[in-house]
Amino acid sequence: MPSTPRSPEVVFYVPLWKRDGITLAQFDDYWRDVHGPVCARLPGQMEYWQFHLSPYEGGLFPVVDGCPVNTLYEDQFMGVAELTFSSVEDRATWFQASTILMDDEHNIFSKAIGYTTSLGNTVTLIDNLSEPYPNGSISELRYHVMVRKADSASVDQFRTYISDQLMASLSSLKEVSKLRYHLFDEIDLSRPDAQGVEHVEKPGKDYHACFEIAFATALDRETVFSDPGFLAALTSGSDLIDMIKPSEERFTATFVADHKMTLAGARGSSVSQLITGLGALNQIRDDINDLMLFNKL
Repeated sequence: MPSTPRSPEVVFYVPLWKRDGITLAQFDDYWRDVHGPVCARLPGQMEYWQFHLSPYEGGLFPVVDGCPVNTLYEDQFMGVAELTFSSVEDRATWFQASTILMDDEHNIFSKAIGYTTSLGNTVTLIDNLSEPYPNGSISELRYHVMVRKADSASVDQFRTYISDQLMASLSSLKEVSKLRYHLFDEIDLSRPDAQGVEHVEKPGKDYHACFEIAFATALDRETVFSDPGFLAALTSGSDLIDMIKPSEERFTATFVADHKMTLAGARGSSVSQLITGLGALNQIRDDINDLMLFNKL
């Protein structure tokens, strides 16, 4: 169970594809050191994570009949931005302010597909991560798994299966360090256009749920992915699931936590790592903080 019960929340969950013509290092650095601190200053946020991901080439997530796993190159997004909000109203406030981000999306993204959840459809079942708000790599192995609904399944059937069968089978296993899931609304189309950045998903390419799962070790991962109860639950969903798309996390940057900017949000992820690694205590004191954020001495 979560170490501390989470407040009610809704999310904005955005898979992101790297722009062609830039390196992965440029994508990572600009997103976490330039784009991230701008986004962190927008109103309404409870939390803001950047999950930097690896393309999924297959071989790890179990494959059962009727539940294909997506390894197509064009479907491999390299990051996910997850923003949480205490209310739908706070999320609407952020959406109104987020227009300033659209011009910046052009610099690093080719595609940014935004999913929202309604109250009660984002649930954290287990949270025993060593660092809930990391800025860098974490000691656990963490995966983000998108799930696409079969056309023949109703939304209610699919959501009930995800929450009552698939997540229930995983939450019973002691080897799982983190388990959190989202049941998505329709793709959000309220954001203004960004030059060269797709906000509308192609027909048949959208997802309807995702879950985040983490393990302390690869042995724990393999124990869970070979568990008979989990495999049975996965198999029982073969008529409801069209596609599964896992992604392994490379590192995470946290820019907002508990409605406040983190050091990464205030100064950038890389600078935050330098300050923390060197133990530069003066850099987090009020005088420098006021100077950097408010230009006040």
